[in-house]
Amino acid sequence: MPGIHEDTLIALDLETTGVNAKNDHIIEVGAVKFQGGEQVDTLSLLVNPQRKLSSFIVGLTGITQSDVDSAPDWDEVKSEVAEFISGVPIIGHNVGFDASFLRSHGVKPDGLYDTMSMAEIALPAGPEYSLGRLSQRFGFIHDNPHRALSDALATRDLFLHLLGIIEKFDRSVIEQIKLLGEKAGTPLGALARRILDGDDSPLLPTSDSLTGIDPKELSQRLRSSSKIPSVEPHKYDQDEKDSQRVEEAVDQIFGEAGSLEKSLNGFESRPEQVEMAKAVANAIENEEHLIVEAGTGVGKSLAYLIPSVLFAIRSGKKVVVSTNTINLQEQLIGKDVEITSGALEEFGEKADLMRAAQLKGRANYVCFKRWQNAVLSTDPNDVESKLLSKLLVWMRDTETGDRSELALGRLTPLFGRFSAQGAIMCPSNEGPCFLRKARNQANASNVVVINHALLMSDIAMGGGLLPDHDVLIVDEAHHLESAATTHLGFSVNQFQLENELRQLTGNRGHLARLAATISKGVVNALDASTNIAAQATEAVEAAIQNASVMFDLAAEIAASAARGSQQQSEIRLTEGVRKQPIWSDLEIAWENANARLLEVSEHIGELCEQASATKDSSAEGLVLDAYAVKDSVEAAVTSLRQAIPEPEDDSVYWLRAQSGNRGTNINGAPLDVSKKLNQALFEGDRSVILTGATIAYEKSFERYRNSIGLDSGNDLVLGSPYDYKKNTLIAVPEDLPAPGDPGFANATADVLVDIARSSAGRVLVLFTSISALDNARKAISSVLGREGIRVIAQGADGSPARIMRMLAEDGPTIALGTSSLWEGVDLQGASLDALVMARLPFPVPSDPIVAARSEQFEDGFGEYSIPEAVQRFRQGFGRLIRSRTDRGVFVILDNRIVTKSYGVKFQRSLPRCTVRRVSTERLFQLLESWRDGTFE
Repeated sequence: MPGIHEDTLIALDLETTGVNAKNDHIIEVGAVKFQGGEQVDTLSLLVNPQRKLSSFIVGLTGITQSDVDSAPDWDEVKSEVAEFISGVPIIGHNVGFDASFLRSHGVKPDGLYDTMSMAEIALPAGPEYSLGRLSQRFGFIHDNPHRALSDALATRDLFLHLLGIIEKFDRSVIEQIKLLGEKAGTPLGALARRILDGDDSPLLPTSDSLTGIDPKELSQRLRSSSKIPSVEPHKYDQDEKDSQRVEEAVDQIFGEAGSLEKSLNGFESRPEQVEMAKAVANAIENEEHLIVEAGTGVGKSLAYLIPSVLFAIRSGKKVVVSTNTINLQEQLIGKDVEITSGALEEFGEKADLMRAAQLKGRANYVCFKRWQNAVLSTDPNDVESKLLSKLLVWMRDTETGDRSELALGRLTPLFGRFSAQGAIMCPSNEGPCFLRKARNQANASNVVVINHALLMSDIAMGGGLLPDHDVLIVDEAHHLESAATTHLGFSVNQFQLENELRQLTGNRGHLARLAATISKGVVNALDASTNIAAQATEAVEAAIQNASVMFDLAAEIAASAARGSQQQSEIRLTEGVRKQPIWSDLEIAWENANARLLEVSEHIGELCEQASATKDSSAEGLVLDAYAVKDSVEAAVTSLRQAIPEPEDDSVYWLRAQSGNRGTNINGAPLDVSKKLNQALFEGDRSVILTGATIAYEKSFERYRNSIGLDSGNDLVLGSPYDYKKNTLIAVPEDLPAPGDPGFANATADVLVDIARSSAGRVLVLFTSISALDNARKAISSVLGREGIRVIAQGADGSPARIMRMLAEDGPTIALGTSSLWEGVDLQGASLDALVMARLPFPVPSDPIVAARSEQFEDGFGEYSIPEAVQRFRQGFGRLIRSRTDRGVFVILDNRIVTKSYGVKFQRSLPRCTVRRVSTERLFQLLESWRDGTFE
């Protein structure tokens, strides 16, 4: 059969008045008909929607109201469009959108191919899949984005490029993509089928023909990539160095003309870094604890990494480094470890004795057995089919199985179904296992980089997740209390629990398939196993029903709270709430749900044991999936018991009812984590180093020490080596309304427009709420868009990482961010011209944890909320100056920093900068003078 390159195809794009195919209208059609690389015809039409275009659509597309007012109605062009695409498959980027509009406008497409899905499979690592980004990446001409014909032409080029990648996949991989796609009826399945139709080569049975991956080949690949010699203390004839204390080596490595300067281009010796490295070395060698606050630019990661690695390779001991963010974890492994190795080699150490490994929690690693079970035994929907295909392509190459290598985007929530998180009860050590490989590497290494989430999981489980170690270094240590609060607490979601239970039922559910496995392996087991499965199914249905009653009552209690919104209501479970009459009803509902959930857990365990006893290796993935549900059910049982009938005095509990498909959550968290952290981290004989840029409060570590339970060791505060007085201007518009006052939102939008205009560069605006961010985005987008200044917003335009990538590009841009953008993701190869803080970042007083912890103080606002806000304020400020040559403006739109008595605490928390208090009228002139160098 002729191949797909001989097919006539059409790449098509539509511009519309909105995203709802039922209510919105097409305003432009662009299509290109082609065969292989040869263009056959094009179609480009404007359409009158008989309605006013929104300013957003005008700004996005450049199509004006007058353009469409003079265009023909859809009824006049419908036949032309239908005739152009008749009998030919259409290709679109997210083609489901275009197809839905064509159908709602009376035109039925004949077959669909989707370049978005193709990109997600062909390029598993992404990082992005938008048409504009992919066109830019591969050098396609796309000179008029968001105009239909330009998008259609770019889509054609992208289709041909991605087709070339997919056609090079092994035939067994394409066969599996076809099977998965056809089960779900996806365009990807149709494409794979068409590629195979044109492949005349015989399909020979191979070891990977079952799933597209050969388990033996994968196991061998993992073994080959994980061969690391075990760590031993090194022995060599350098008596002088052997007897030298690590602290004494610091000057020779970090000092002027030292090893770092010789091995790392551009390195400059910094007194603060030398002092920190000496303090770290001294603490480790004396088995003491140490807290170090190191200002921006000190170079703290090398200041703790080099002395700790030197100690590890000389003594044969092990160091664990914990970070809060994956970004810093990746930086340490991908960059700083290599710099450390080079410096130590230059110093004369045998740096090859350093074995560094990265270790993450179970949920970060794909489980091959669970993936294989899903591929062979389930009927996936379109989203599941896409993720399974993506994982297939990725697992042919990955050596880590770490999901951070993948661009998951909207597929992220589904990854957990195929992660090692559900493989706790893995029945055997046979077959490929990415988690096992990561743990083996960590055990064979002397430097292991983890994150706070794994550190807290290890504490929650009483140990066993981390390799034994002699030194623990906690970077981004200001997050330690919040990480402990999150990971030592719980949240039971109504729909998540129900979805877990639903996986058990039905002909293709875990229970029926476990019974079938048992019946195959044991004589006369069919009746018994089927009976257990039937009993278990009844228990599941009863559990779902009783849990629903319980969650409905919880939602009713939450809705009775004085505060809340249509989207969400929340209530803290105080003694007063527990004394209400409805609480007795909730306890009865809990008792019924608890009994049924325990029955379900018992039935799952019994069936899994019997299925495992058959020694049927093909059922291992099924058993893991069933055990994963059992684990979730048992965790929910434990958490619900604590939240409802048996609350603990030192914990806080709350209910959150959410609209739509988000359901109701029953939550709990420890009120004080200091005792737990003290016992787990600080009571042993290992040295613990805690460091970060914003740990001390008013130059004291007392508050921090109390929060984490540390009562021994030394403290060190190191300022930044940067000249903030010269490089940083702080501007406070004094005449803005105070936050919460009438007019604050409008005044904020006006000032942001002035800041964006005056900076003519990169501006990052930090908000404390999503609603304030969205309001500002709507207010400034069209105004600044007309002046060529791009407005991008976290959420609307992507993840924090994507926002920072877009901000790093050339051209004036203002980025709006919240929560996670207050720290973490740096600009790569660029710097900010202006940082704006919309309001002081006080914690929400009605937040259950904030409210409960505030009550522990005589003055909750002064002793808890203000210190929390000051620390967050310092973290936000740290986004501005990231190198010695950076120069920027910090604009604070919250005038409480100068009008309230507590404002001085915020002012004193920053390094000495140039400060100006101005009117909003003079702000533009001030910022412009700073930019052009005429500032006085």
